[in-house]
Amino acid sequence: MASLLKAIRATAMTAFEVLTVAALWGAGAYRGVRARRRPATWRTALAVSVMALAIAATAHFNRIRLDEWVNISNVTNLGSRLALCVAVASAQIYLLGTRHSDIPEGQRRAIYAVSAATAATSSAAWLAAPIHTVELADLGGAPRHLASLVYIVTIYLYLAWFEVGVARYAHQSFRSARGTDPPAAVAIALIGASAWSGIAVLLMWTTHSSVAQIVGRSTPYLDRLATVLFPVPLILLASGLLALPVLPALAHRLAARRLTLRLDPLWRLMVNQHPHVHLPLRQDRITQVLDPRLKAQRRLIEISDGLEEHQVAMPSTLMELARAMGKPVVRRPGAVSAKDALTQLDRAPWPRPLISLSDALRSAERSQRRD
Repeated sequence: MASLLKAIRATAMTAFEVLTVAALWGAGAYRGVRARRRPATWRTALAVSVMALAIAATAHFNRIRLDEWVNISNVTNLGSRLALCVAVASAQIYLLGTRHSDIPEGQRRAIYAVSAATAATSSAAWLAAPIHTVELADLGGAPRHLASLVYIVTIYLYLAWFEVGVARYAHQSFRSARGTDPPAAVAIALIGASAWSGIAVLLMWTTHSSVAQIVGRSTPYLDRLATVLFPVPLILLASGLLALPVLPALAHRLAARRLTLRLDPLWRLMVNQHPHVHLPLRQDRITQVLDPRLKAQRRLIEISDGLEEHQVAMPSTLMELARAMGKPVVRRPGAVSAKDALTQLDRAPWPRPLISLSDALRSAERSQRRD
């Protein structure tokens, strides 16, 4: 019984590995839905890449059980490597698609050729390597053989080469997005961190396996460190892919919420003085709760309509206009709509004048309360 429990613990996924696999499958499912709803070559390539990576990671974390099920030692490891070849090739097609409206056929063929060559080399080396008689949790402990070295190192170097390209792409994209789209910059930074941490893990495994195969010395601490860190780049990548659509949408909603709060003094005044400009909610009530951007848009429309109705004597400052808003409507020659007065006083792009007027109105109300 004790030996059975020990075997179960040895093959069971850790909580961190479960989180990694769940994050990858979640990102893959989201990308698959996006590719289905809005078909495009680069969207399909990204969805295929993430799904293939999820398959490779799931197989890797469950390789011992899967090998026992098919009764072939270390075959799941080969399957994971072939899935990684698909993931890398699809990711490279995606990166090309983000740079070119029409992916160059020559570059597409080169990507497929390199991926196919890596897969073929790994398969041939796996067949020739003496790793079929016993299950190996650590391939660094495989019998010393040229085929073993080629099988182990080929995929590591291929992935590291790809990760360098991802890191460079993320660095360039982060610099351009940092000032214009901070939420997207955060997601890109996560993907870049995933690439750099992945390179470190792959180089550690390459060094560990090469030393074991060439020199015949074991480096268990290096292998253990790489194994512990292995889920980190996967978690970062999945987080970055999920953050790409989530963070910008969240930032826009928070910005709409802040805009609504800043417009609140002016909106309340307009609705109180001109109730007819208030748009009926009807079925939009739930939508406004779920999407505050709609609520902000409605307030902008209602304030704009109220300003057109409200007549004031032409003010000389924004604060004068704010004070005039709290007084009865002017109905005499020379009066202008509050919207026209605001447009003349504040020529900034809409809705900046409304925000400025609302802030001035808040200040005027505070001054009146102090007086």
